[in-house]
Amino acid sequence: MATLNTVKIRTDKPIIFVAFTTLITFLILFFVPVRSFGIKPIWWLYPNLLLAIIWFVYLIRLQPDNAQDESSKLLLRCVLFGCAATVTYLPMDWLFSRRVQFIVYHSLDFLGNVTTPIGIILSWVIFATVYVYSYHRLKMVGVHPFVASSITGVAAAIGSVIIFGLGRELWVWNPLRIANIPAIATVPIFVPITYLLTFTLYPYYYHRKQHPIIAGIRCGLFLGLVMFLSFLLFMRIPNPTLG
Repeated sequence: MATLNTVKIRTDKPIIFVAFTTLITFLILFFVPVRSFGIKPIWWLYPNLLLAIIWFVYLIRLQPDNAQDESSKLLLRCVLFGCAATVTYLPMDWLFSRRVQFIVYHSLDFLGNVTTPIGIILSWVIFATVYVYSYHRLKMVGVHPFVASSITGVAAAIGSVIIFGLGRELWVWNPLRIANIPAIATVPIFVPITYLLTFTLYPYYYHRKQHPIIAGIRCGLFLGLVMFLSFLLFMRIPNPTLG
């Protein structure tokens, strides 16, 4: 009988589809003059978010077909990880956006200036869920955990440049124009570096088979810490063009 290790499972296609629709959503935000429709850019995220939530909830509620089919449990663990990592990282985003104003959000939604827009928070949950799901599936097909985490880390680093670069209608990085922080497509260089380092440490987050919420908290703490330290490091690197 085929197992999770050798075949595609029913959550594979939904995860791939949600990742695809999320990318399409950000491409629309980047290429289409969405403001001309009289709708704030942040609201364009919600159709995709609603699709992802409904689909994930439906799949998680499905009962396993047999003892070896644990796709619903796998997706639930990944969603829990994504929620925990995102919530744990939020204080660092508040510091970046409210205190040092290194990132400014253009388009606010339900809570106004109180917090990071809810649509962006939920999008981060999707990204984290997709990445950790990919890590687990790579392990399931026989890839060594450190190789699987390295592949996921590279994908997260590249994905951060793509998504943060496409989100110009939602945010602006470095509005104060700190000259000694290099960027890739307007995205500060330390962002993909942080994502690379953070998402290559999945074996550490799940050390001794940690609960996904604990693993997610570890990930969020590490993401926030490395993001902040990287920011400070590049702030202190002298700009040769100013010397």
